[in-house]
Amino acid sequence: MLKIYKIIDDLKSKYNSNIVFDTRLIKKNDIFIGLKTKNNDGSLYYNDAIKKEAALVIVNIDIIHPKLVYVKDTNLFIKKLCKFIVDSYKGKVIAVTGSVGKTTFKENIFHILNNNNFTTYRSYKNYNNIQGLQFSIMNMNLKSKYSVFELGINNPNEMTILVNILQPHYCLVTCIENSHIGNFRNFKQLIENKLKIFNSKRLINGLVNYNYESINIKHKLNSKVDLINVEKFKRNIISNKKKYTINFIYKKSKYSIESFRGEIYINIAIISFLFIKKFKKVTKFKNFFYNESIIESRGIEVSTYIRSKKICFYDHSYNASPYALNKNILLFNNKKIKQKAYILGSMKELGIQSDFLHKQIIELVIKLNLKKIIFIGDEFYKFKKTFNKFIFYKNYKPAINYLNKEINNVKNIFVMGSRLNKLDRIIKQYVK
Repeated sequence: MLKIYKIIDDLKSKYNSNIVFDTRLIKKNDIFIGLKTKNNDGSLYYNDAIKKEAALVIVNIDIIHPKLVYVKDTNLFIKKLCKFIVDSYKGKVIAVTGSVGKTTFKENIFHILNNNNFTTYRSYKNYNNIQGLQFSIMNMNLKSKYSVFELGINNPNEMTILVNILQPHYCLVTCIENSHIGNFRNFKQLIENKLKIFNSKRLINGLVNYNYESINIKHKLNSKVDLINVEKFKRNIISNKKKYTINFIYKKSKYSIESFRGEIYINIAIISFLFIKKFKKVTKFKNFFYNESIIESRGIEVSTYIRSKKICFYDHSYNASPYALNKNILLFNNKKIKQKAYILGSMKELGIQSDFLHKQIIELVIKLNLKKIIFIGDEFYKFKKTFNKFIFYKNYKPAINYLNKEINNVKNIFVMGSRLNKLDRIIKQYVK
């Protein structure tokens, strides 16, 4: 392992190479590892990696080539490589999880530390499952003082696997909501699995923002972890056109911090401040929410021409939660652009609160008086008769026909929903 890692490290230093699992993402001098999944074996694409001028190709196929390294089991190799990197890392590892806000908090913590001159690495986009974590670990900057990762779980025991891989020193739970039950039996089991993030053998301390008083979780936390309810903080908000100043009290101490984004980001600023305060004194800036925190890891703008008309898609088709969908609808609505349209996909794995939360989104649309709205997915479709002035489809395909007819009347199209709705295929119809 040491020999191969030395080769990898030399390539990273010489070419600034990235390690990738997908040949479609390879750039010249990157390092490709053939990840094996239930449905595919990445090693079969070794030739594509070579053609794209990868500097090193690590696969389970024993073929003689100057760029190719053979390993019997690529998945086992990845596991061992991640352990080697984590064990070799001299900085501190930060882990963020929660029902919503994982990526935003991870990005925000990164920018706060980075802007205070602490060399900091963060995991890639919203890659938070096992494969995403491995990808981010293998590309981490070993010279950084801090490395921030987000961890996401959909099934029991997943957090145990993620924590065993990462072994974080500082952990944050952004919130635990009864809206993303997914494959968990009930809310209680979801809570228990989220809190397993604090089972790290290297844990120094942690923080949980907890909004539900009905279930007492204090006894589930060890002495290294603090429990807060940010909604209960006494705070005085002073705002002007440029910034918000937040005054609040925590453990009988008074604090004053600033956020330059808006009132919906105040909680993020407060929690980020209290969490970072647990392990590092930050004095250079008072701002505890940065604009970049909701840009790089979130939706992307994709422009194209349709019938000689420029169209811009605001693509959030990768995922959606009630909080994120609500927030991004408000953000898009506030954009000073014309001819807007909204394609809203349903949210999966919401459990018994699904109807209530989907109805809330429809009511938000009504409150904002939004025009040109398409709701897609079974969870929205059941409200077709109740809210008959809107367009509802069970899947994405009819939405393409609708856009073809309305394309002369729209210019900026917001697309967001859970992956299972396949909303990305709507965009791919127009952006080749």
